[in-house]
Amino acid sequence: MVSGARYVFIAIVWIYVAAILFQVFLAGIGLFGAAKDFEPHAGLGWILHLVPVLLLIVAAVARVGSSLLVVQFVQPILATLRNDAPVAAAFHPVLALVIFWLALTIGLKAWRLVRKPAQMAA
Repeated sequence: MVSGARYVFIAIVWIYVAAILFQVFLAGIGLFGAAKDFEPHAGLGWILHLVPVLLLIVAAVARVGSSLLVVQFVQPILATLRNDAPVAAAFHPVLALVIFWLALTIGLKAWRLVRKPAQMAA
């Protein structure tokens, strides 16, 4: 069961990494006028905040751990500070880079964890 959960975990992590890249693309569409507003970016952003919760559950079953959850829930707060505290809101894209780096790091660690039993058997 742990081995299967690890494969599910790694799949979710890499889908999440791809979704973060797509989220940056949607921000670019909103920023450069291809869309009328940032609604696609904001909509996907709210959906992406659910993924770390799912990852945490799967990580518990797969016994891999996760450090992505906390920073993921700070991200939408920064975006809402745009009018009241623009300097704080400016950290929204910076935190997006941190989230991407964490997801990528977790994905690489999960990949090594999944491959480890196969390397030992060979």
